[in-house]
Amino acid sequence: MRAVTIYEFQRKYLQSLHAEGINVSPSELQRFFESINSIYGREGDVLSLRYDVSRGDYYIQAHGSVGFAYYLRDEPFMIQVLPKPYRNDPDHRRSMKFFLSLLNLSGNLGMSQRDIERAVSAYRGEDELIHEMFFYLYTSQLGRKIFHGMYREYSEVEENSKTIRGRVLLSRLIRKTPGSLDIPIRHTVLGIDNPLNRVLKAALEVVAENSSWEGVRREASALLEYFREVGRLKDDDPGRVSFNSLNERFRPVYTLAMIVLEGFGRGQQRGLVQHGIFMDMAHLFETLVYHTIRRVLQGEATVYRDYRLPHIVEGAQKVEAKLGAVFTFGPPLPDILVATDYGKCVIEVKYRSLLVKMMGQWRRKLVRTSEELYQIYSYSRLAGGSAAVVYPRLEGVYNYWIPDMFGPEENILSFFDGTPFGLFGYELSRVGREVFITRNGVVLREGVARNLREHLLSLCMGK
Repeated sequence: MRAVTIYEFQRKYLQSLHAEGINVSPSELQRFFESINSIYGREGDVLSLRYDVSRGDYYIQAHGSVGFAYYLRDEPFMIQVLPKPYRNDPDHRRSMKFFLSLLNLSGNLGMSQRDIERAVSAYRGEDELIHEMFFYLYTSQLGRKIFHGMYREYSEVEENSKTIRGRVLLSRLIRKTPGSLDIPIRHTVLGIDNPLNRVLKAALEVVAENSSWEGVRREASALLEYFREVGRLKDDDPGRVSFNSLNERFRPVYTLAMIVLEGFGRGQQRGLVQHGIFMDMAHLFETLVYHTIRRVLQGEATVYRDYRLPHIVEGAQKVEAKLGAVFTFGPPLPDILVATDYGKCVIEVKYRSLLVKMMGQWRRKLVRTSEELYQIYSYSRLAGGSAAVVYPRLEGVYNYWIPDMFGPEENILSFFDGTPFGLFGYELSRVGREVFITRNGVVLREGVARNLREHLLSLCMGK
């Protein structure tokens, strides 16, 4: 199957698709993208099709989500979207490591750095299909859990038996012929056929059927032998899975199983999209920044996420009730709020590029739009403190002209009324060297942790 690889917000023209042997019409692509957006789009489109008047050609563009989906018509192909900060990075595996690390942190997948390193080492570049790494991670994680034993739980069974145990089903017994030796009973048995194992088995079957990596297929087939007594997946099984002290160890691998099933759900007719999964990178990046700040300020401040601030309009509820309309849908919610004994700081996280094209020329910006400045200023006044905005940064490649938040230089600016605010870039090249994304949070080397701590505390103190 042919694959189309693009990075977030990258354009790819139909002429280039046709040159690669993918002959799909604009109308077919439009229906394909509408189907994807209806499934995976939350606050905006995942993929879009637009027309470039200057070039006289249509182009496709991704919008802030990383993942893959399949077009399953006469000429099937796969489209996969990779993280944008690494678009010009010669080592494509770094983008996959970053993506998996964020997903592990945000989704509680329970993967160690060694697990991620192994998956990324098997990923040979952008020509590889991204879903293969999910398959690899799922089989390796599940095999490790099964090594310590299958999960068993009690379930009720109804059967005809010559031995009485449990409860006799009298309503059935009275309908049986006299002298029958089989007695209808209902009793409980301890077995492996339960909702959790049915989900795990179904995901294994998907991997065994769809993986192009021979080692992964072989591993999945071997693991299926442990599930021979497990039945087929039922529609309500995912909703019936509950975790306790006996099966809590399977929670991370269950999350991976659901990713596999959502991406390759059999029997789910989704129009033009049969398989696929997309993750919102803005949310994943915000999670990374939150855990980083929380770690460096541990014991120094309280760090909140999506903290509810007062309404920006005085007496808004009375005005809205009187006029029968609303100013905004909900109160202001800054991404992060840092509260110390001597001050507060609101922090907005923007997963955006600061390189924009204006009048035919590429220009560097310090904020993407002026609205972002207005936003953090209004939040700072509502919170009664200072403000900061954080963008992703990759030295020499992406947003590298804004200050590195882990660097020793203090770059605190001021609004017109003297309110301090910080402009920070989260330097991604430090991830894996000085900033380590773990399954439970973020760990930093003392040098970079001290620098960031001093920047944030200075902001909170209003210096």
